[in-house]
Amino acid sequence: MMKHDESVPDDAVEPEYLVDHHWLVGDPDTVARKVRDLYELVGGFGTLLVIAHEWPDYSIWDRSMTLLKEEVLPRLADLGVPAVVASA
Repeated sequence: MMKHDESVPDDAVEPEYLVDHHWLVGDPDTVARKVRDLYELVGGFGTLLVIAHEWPDYSIWDRSMTLLKEEVLPRLADLGVPAVVASA
């Protein structure tokens, strides 16, 4: 499920591979491009779900969500993606 192509060997699916082919990771420009590419690939979507894992340092999560809200989502405004980030 994680491979972009079935010819990729299973042992090649390492964190670096996932960053390149599956996860939306990077600076705001990179993440905005990856979200836009995904949006176009699947024909649009209504909600972008962000999954978190118990960060040992909450400030890392807080910075990530701030960058998403203030720098990534505004770059996607033309897609109709609202610049709102909900938090629990």
